[in-house]
Amino acid sequence: MKSGPVTIRRAVMEDAGAIARIQIKSWQETYRKIIPDAYFDQLSQEKREPGWRKSLAEGPVFVALDQTNEIVVFANGGPNRENDATEGELYALYLLKSHQGQGTGKRLFDHVLEDLGRKGFPSCIVSVLADNPSRHFYERFGGRLVSEQSIARGGKQLVEYTYRILFESSSDS
Repeated sequence: MKSGPVTIRRAVMEDAGAIARIQIKSWQETYRKIIPDAYFDQLSQEKREPGWRKSLAEGPVFVALDQTNEIVVFANGGPNRENDATEGELYALYLLKSHQGQGTGKRLFDHVLEDLGRKGFPSCIVSVLADNPSRHFYERFGGRLVSEQSIARGGKQLVEYTYRILFESSSDS
């Protein structure tokens, strides 16, 4: 289904509820056959919204709005949470299925990478479940697989891949 043009802007505090809703819906659309249903049964916008309010207060979250001004995609990043902030990290990039394959995810991805580059990071990492069919998105845009680890979600052991993306001014990792 082709949607109309989108507008990208920095999220404001009032967007926290919509961001939480998109995150949950995107997880359900992407992971329903990968993660046990019990995991999804405990998710709610009310539980996720406070975390997004905190994220919005800490740093930029970028959103894309469809032609009706509804948020349909969001992304954010910041210092890598695992390595003393020597590189950046893409924390989240969530799109509704109805907006995949239209370039909107790439535009938000680029916004986050540009923001991290302005902050002086030479690269960023992103972690994604190995079974996520969208993980190839990061490979298409320069992501190199650098590690994999086992994580538990909903009582199930899953494999998570970590990709590193070097920014244009970087030469090697």
